[in-house]
Amino acid sequence: MISNHKVGKYLVYAIGEIILLVIGILIALQVNNWNDKKISQHQIVETYQQIKRQILADFTEVSDVKDLNQNYSIQFEKAIGMISRKNPLSVDTLAYFAMQLSQYTDFNGNGNIYESLVNSGDIKLIDNKIVAGELKRLETTYSHMNKLEDIHWEVIMKELAPTLKGVIRYADMQVIQPEKLYSVELQNIFIESFYLTIGKDSIYGKALNEMQSIIEMIDVELEP
Repeated sequence: MISNHKVGKYLVYAIGEIILLVIGILIALQVNNWNDKKISQHQIVETYQQIKRQILADFTEVSDVKDLNQNYSIQFEKAIGMISRKNPLSVDTLAYFAMQLSQYTDFNGNGNIYESLVNSGDIKLIDNKIVAGELKRLETTYSHMNKLEDIHWEVIMKELAPTLKGVIRYADMQVIQPEKLYSVELQNIFIESFYLTIGKDSIYGKALNEMQSIIEMIDVELEP
C-alpha cells in the first residue's frame, strides 16, 4: 500500500474502524448504565414501599396501644380518688382497678427499621436524607417508648405483686383484706402507674406524628 501511495486511504479506513469501535463501546456502556439505573430505581421504590408497609403496621399497633393505655390511665386516676375518699362501698370497683394494675401496654413493632437499613447497606437507597433522618429519630422514639414500658413492667413485678399478695383471691376476685386496698402503698402504685401511662401516652403520640410525617414524605418519593 505504501508503494502504491495508498497510505492516506489506509489511515482513513483505520480511523473509521476505531471510531466505530469506540461508538460501539460507548453505546454498550450507555445501555449498561441505563439498565443499572433502572435496576437501582426499582430497588429504591421497593425499599420505600417496604418501609411504608412496616410503618403502617406499626402505626396501627401504636394507635391501638395508645387507646388501651388511655383507658388504663382513666381507671388508675379514679382509683387514686377512691383511696383518698376511703369509701368502703367502692371496694369491689377498687379491687377491679387493682387487678388492672397488672395490665400494661407493650409495643412490639419493628423498632429497628433504620438500624436494619444501615446494617444491610440499603440506607444508600434512601436518597432523601430527610427521610433517613426521620427514620433515625423514630427509632430513638421507639427506644424511649420501650424504656417506659420496661419501667412499667418493673413496677408490676417488684411493687404490685407483693402489695396485692393475699389481698385479693385471684380465682374468684374475692377481696380478702379490703383495708389493704386503701393503703398508702397501693395508692402510691396507682400514682406511679398513672404517671407512667401519661408519659407513655405522650411518647405514643410523638411516635404516631413521626410515622405520619414519614409516610407522607415516602408518598411524595413514590409519586411517578
